[in-house]
Amino acid sequence: MREDRAAGVTLYAFALVLLLAGGVWFVRAAPEVGEDPEVVAGRAAVERLLPDVPRQAQAETMVLAEGVRTERSTVVAGGSYALTMLCVGAGQVRVRLSATGEDSGRAVPCAAREPKPVELTVGLADGLFLAVSAETRGTAVFRWRATRTRTY
Repeated sequence: MREDRAAGVTLYAFALVLLLAGGVWFVRAAPEVGEDPEVVAGRAAVERLLPDVPRQAQAETMVLAEGVRTERSTVVAGGSYALTMLCVGAGQVRVRLSATGEDSGRAVPCAAREPKPVELTVGLADGLFLAVSAETRGTAVFRWRATRTRTY
């Protein structure tokens, strides 16, 4: 009976060690959660330098990977708007405002620290369209804000 008991204890001990090793592997293999600290810092910088204001029609902060192209459109009342854009990262983000045709767009240079905003004055009838292309080295944080300046 002692041999059976020793074999059972050995079997249970081996199963426990295997279970613990599997638990350690499972926890260590889990992906990291949360954003990259550089993205968090970039988001804080662009939102500090280009904050929301009461007269804005729309604003957005985007995290763009290298080579990504995305489009945004929003309905606005007709009038004159100041479109302010800035970027944290390396390289530039190209912004095109026309929904039809292919033009070169406007380059918004990215900077690692304290980026300089680029501002355009645009006349809009009923909508704002942006085609944003990341010409960056790595991830960039881009923010834009459309603020009403005056009506026609």
